[in-house]
Amino acid sequence: MHSELQFLIPLATFSKGGNVLLSILLILSAMVALSCAVNLYSRKPVWQKFTTGTIIAVTLLFIGGFLWICWFHWQIYLNLPLEIPENLIDWVNRQLENMNRSSAYGLPLYDPEYPPRYKIPLWIENEKYYFWFMCYAIMALLVHLRLQSHRFRAFLHLFLAVQIAILYLLANPFSKPLPQFFNEIGPWYASGQSIMDTAGNFMRLYPKMIFYYNAEYMWFHPPLLFISYGSITITFIASVFMLFKRDILIEKIGYGYAKLGFFMLTLGMLLGYPWALKAWGPNWWWDPKICSSLMMWAVFSTYLHTRLYANKKSMWYFTSILGIICFLAMIFTFLTSFYFPGEHTFQ
Repeated sequence: MHSELQFLIPLATFSKGGNVLLSILLILSAMVALSCAVNLYSRKPVWQKFTTGTIIAVTLLFIGGFLWICWFHWQIYLNLPLEIPENLIDWVNRQLENMNRSSAYGLPLYDPEYPPRYKIPLWIENEKYYFWFMCYAIMALLVHLRLQSHRFRAFLHLFLAVQIAILYLLANPFSKPLPQFFNEIGPWYASGQSIMDTAGNFMRLYPKMIFYYNAEYMWFHPPLLFISYGSITITFIASVFMLFKRDILIEKIGYGYAKLGFFMLTLGMLLGYPWALKAWGPNWWWDPKICSSLMMWAVFSTYLHTRLYANKKSMWYFTSILGIICFLAMIFTFLTSFYFPGEHTFQ
């Protein structure tokens, strides 16, 4: 980050507090993983009160970290407006008017009394992993409190421990907060800019602010998908467990979260449609992630339909396998953002 931004944003405070919280989460999840490993091989539940208390603590810490991210985004909103000199206002507005004539979705003109500010959603860059895993942690806690199967609880919490390890080692949102965003806006706050540099930087930053960071759909489309990802994970674990042991309550829980996940996935995809038209125009249908998402939706729909015949011979196991395939389709859909070029590609 440019040195000028260090004085505007409490980056060091955010990073230090977040890393401490994430370290505590890692330690607690390691303790839970040890308890779960014992329970997987135990006929009777052991350390259940300890495990329950630790899982509650992990979930509350997750929520606390999310509130910490909210605070950080509020600081960005307050301290990083795109303010331009008075002698640039007329020129900028003329450029915006010219752009708006050839676009179906116009950019608001610059208002010096209310300079544009970043209203960054809470699930971009590495923060999306934090939100995704937090949703799963909340769901896993609710299932834990509902079920008494110590082995199924162990599966749930081992998965959570793996997610926290991934968050800590590979996708830490606190060690380098929003690096892509700060690299983008760094030149805007660099000292010694000419008037033309300021004008050019504004015209580069402002459209992305409006159509991406401040887009109203950004507050609905991604989080609905991440909630569906958490739900699908519960269904996946239930499906794996059902291959080894038939348990009606576990099967019902897996099916219940599948319905929630399917609803959130469908709603999220539908809300992404008008946003895609606004941001990219009509030529976005063959984006790799769009295609893989439709495939995932179709597999998910197949799972829900076959579940209606779960009591028939062999359908129990076939439905379980479909639940596992749903999870694999979700992982494939997510990975398309890394390996296939398109509008959703992570840069």
